[in-house]
Parts: sequence; structure tokens; C-alpha cells
Amino acid sequence: MIDLQILTVRDILPITKVDFASKVVPPSIIIQGDRLDQASSVFINDIEAPEFAVLATNRIVAQIPTGELSSILRKVAVIATVPAINRRSLLLFEVTSSIRKISGIEKLVQSYCKQLVQTPGTDRFRPTEGGGLLKLIGRNVSKGDSKNLQASVIGAINRSRDQLISRQNTDRRIPADERLLTVTADAVGFDPLTTTLTASISLSAVSGKQAVANLTL
Repeated sequence: MIDLQILTVRDILPITKVDFASKVVPPSIIIQGDRLDQASSVFINDIEAPEFAVLATNRIVAQIPTGELSSILRKVAVIATVPAINRRSLLLFEVTSSIRKISGIEKLVQSYCKQLVQTPGTDRFRPTEGGGLLKLIGRNVSKGDSKNLQASVIGAINRSRDQLISRQNTDRRIPADERLLTVTADAVGFDPLTTTLTASISLSAVSGKQAVANLTL
């Protein structure tokens, strides 16, 4: 069975240092980090850099977007299209200009992630379904609430697993690569200083194939 791709996985490459590039026109920044030669795009203050160039495996130069030239440099992110287990990932729900069909383990990951972020009550045909992860975004959390937040995320992960398996069990046509066997939360952490939540989720298909979704919220 096939489906249209609406979920894009983009890994965040580790950055160790950012400096303004001297005597470079247009104004740019020098970024140092790990395996930056895998970069597919650079975002500065959440705006994609018009141009960037790889200088070495650990160094790239990126043009500052015109609208950000007079702004304080608040946030820099280097994105890779090839995922890796030990990196954080961005999961983007989007329909791009290059729409393509997906199947197999890739479709399974997309189906599970849609189930995970869905808020219960938003689907009139399945009003009780949804992991409810989106409800956690924007929630005010103090240092003492971090354990409760982590428990809520694990609950959403497990709830989505059980719901998807239950729904798939009613359709014998789903191939083994797209049929969920189990999901485990390998690591769920919360940084109270940056209010960043991270989770590494491992998915196993009935066929034996596996995938990892690294989430950052």
C-alpha cells in the first residue's frame, strides 16, 4: 500500500561555534560543528539562509537573510536530510513541490507520528484517538514539573502505539513493513533552562525492520 509523503524528517547537525564572517559580502556567518558537510540548509533566526557553502567537514559559511541583517543573532540551525540515530530531528508536516508516494517502513513512521501528535477529539470519525503530543507544546513547565512532563510524553508515545496497532489489526491488507509491532521511548529528557523536550523513539515493524524518530519540542 502507498501513501503521499506529508512528513519530512530533517536532522539538526551539532554546532560548536558561530562567528560573523569578516570582509565577506553579502554579510555572512561562519559556523563550526560536526559533519557540517552533510548540510542541506541553514536557518538563521528561523529564516532559511539564501546561500551557504561548505568550507570543510566541520565548517560552513552562510549568508544572513536580508530581513535579519539588523536583528540580534538569536538562533542558528544547520539541517541535514540524511537522518542519524544520535542526532536530534525535526519532523515537518508539509506538502512540498516534489510530492512523492511512500510505502514500507517510511510510511509506518509517518502513520505513527501523525497518531502521536493528533489531539483527541479532532477526528470526528475516531474522536478518542490521538496521542495528544501537540497539547504539550507551549505548556508552562517549572523545574519541578519536568518529571511529570516526561511521564506525559511517554504516556502519549505508548497510547499512540496501542491505538495504531489496534486500528491496523482490523485491516489484513497492510503489509508487514507498514504494520507496527512495537514502539519504545529510548530517551526522554527535558532541559528547564531552554524548555526543550527531546525524545528518541524506536519503531519496529512486524517484518523486523526498524526506524528511529528523534524529536525535539
